[in-house]
Amino acid sequence: MQIDPNHEGPYPLLPVDSETCSHLNFSDTDDIAQWFSTDLTLMHNVIIRALNAIWLYAPLVLPEDESAFTGYALACVSMIRWHHDAQENFVFPRLQRKADMRPNVLQHLGFDARMKSFEEYLNKVHDRREPFDSEKVIELRRGFGGKLVQHLHDEVRTVSPARLLTFNRDKLKRIADALDDNKTGFRDSSTLFPFIITAHNQEHAPDWPVVPTALKWFLSHVGLHLHRQYWIFSPYTIDGELQNYPPHKHED
Repeated sequence: MQIDPNHEGPYPLLPVDSETCSHLNFSDTDDIAQWFSTDLTLMHNVIIRALNAIWLYAPLVLPEDESAFTGYALACVSMIRWHHDAQENFVFPRLQRKADMRPNVLQHLGFDARMKSFEEYLNKVHDRREPFDSEKVIELRRGFGGKLVQHLHDEVRTVSPARLLTFNRDKLKRIADALDDNKTGFRDSSTLFPFIITAHNQEHAPDWPVVPTALKWFLSHVGLHLHRQYWIFSPYTIDGELQNYPPHKHED
């Protein structure tokens, strides 16, 4: 069986305007409404690609790679939690006056319990307290994946550039600054940044995500190697090349 490594299913990616991305400077606040919305779209596609990779590769995991696979899937859960915590702490409260963010929070709560069940099982397998069962991985991921992906699609519409332009530019700048400050959390995690850059299509936005240069170098060259086996399940290499698992080519 030839495996399609593009990770565009079973969950659909959000549409990305490559021309907009190619002209967008994520470090420039002049067009903050556009890059804020685009940044969210790119982050959501990172999560969707990873969920698709988990579905795609779970039945193919070799015994010697079970720990790496569960580590990758746990990195996905950590990424989702970090992302949603940032939104609930820094974004939603500041936008609530003009846009009702409560449906977004309710959607978070709607899949959280089942995601916890997925996380608990992964931790047991990772710690060798339970055997790896690819069917159970897919079943547990399916339990929350559909609601999560629907939320990721819905949420982008709540922060579209047209809606954000109704807010004071200084307010948007303060939100963006708070989110940038939150990226220092990359330092405290050995998986967040490697997870993001190896699930991001660099052809859409080669300079994304924006982090301080020194931190980006450290995370790319040191952080990536701390759990290097996890990233064999990522859609892309650190250089942005599509990759397949297992590394050798599948034969028909």
